[in-house]
Amino acid sequence: MGSIIYDEHKGYCLTNEDAIESETTFTNGLEELPWDIYLPDIDDENDPPTPTVTPKKISKSEKREAKQMKKINASRRRKMQREQELDTNGTSVKVPEFRPFLAKRELKSLFNSIILNTCEDPKKDSKILQYHSIALYKSDLEHILPGEWLNDNNISLIYELISNIFIKNGRTLSNQIQLLFPSVIQLMMHLPDDVEGFLPVDDLKKSKFIFLPINFIDEDDVDLEDANNGDHWALGVLSLLDNTLYFYDSMQIDDDEVTEKQLKNLANKLQSCKSFVHGKIKICVLKCDQQRNFDDCGVYVIMISCYLINQLLHKDEV
Repeated sequence: MGSIIYDEHKGYCLTNEDAIESETTFTNGLEELPWDIYLPDIDDENDPPTPTVTPKKISKSEKREAKQMKKINASRRRKMQREQELDTNGTSVKVPEFRPFLAKRELKSLFNSIILNTCEDPKKDSKILQYHSIALYKSDLEHILPGEWLNDNNISLIYELISNIFIKNGRTLSNQIQLLFPSVIQLMMHLPDDVEGFLPVDDLKKSKFIFLPINFIDEDDVDLEDANNGDHWALGVLSLLDNTLYFYDSMQIDDDEVTEKQLKNLANKLQSCKSFVHGKIKICVLKCDQQRNFDDCGVYVIMISCYLINQLLHKDEV
């Protein structure tokens, strides 16, 4: 079974228990999902785009073949990495030092390039793209810049992407996983009554696992019109198999009474949804990797979501 460690600059590190350091694989979470299975490869950027089709259910033989190919490619990447780390005399070469300033400059350059190519007036908050139900604006993209943290629309875009590519494809367990948008969770936590009225109840009735990106907000000053009015993101996963709300927090604090109070409030709101919740909800706080700054909580929510979804949909069959 693999283990997970966290690298300061590369995010999650997934490795086998008996793997040596050079065989460690780095991922940002999104890379954990098998994109090559669901998205067609385009060999030439000048080729006409491939028509969008609904992914068919993958057979066991196709699944085994895809896994085998992934193992071969991973082996090749590890070999190339080892060759790059060794010089002609077989001695170790120092890995280039991570330079935060250059990384920030690169991000700002990428941001400016996107704005210049998508916005008619870069000074206005123009729409950059529309992906199904989510519209991404210039102000949303600004949250990828250094010192910023993801807003609810950033997370909603990723959830919409994952839902349409990986969840809605007819695979085993797919219809039993639901990803709720952060705005829905905010309404659930801060409206007093009838939370079922704005939930996709018909879909949730078929669910076994419901992903809940939580934006913790000061209870004394709530403005639900503000997209990024909280101060911290964390992930809740409601398992209807055992009526448990599993909680992943990348900035855990011992004896955090405020977080505990809001979690209990969310559990009570969920418990009131009698259409798909049957019984009392327990809260289980799980250990997860901890962020090393004050900005990456939203990134961790996405990374942990991707890892868990991959485990639920694509883990090896026993």
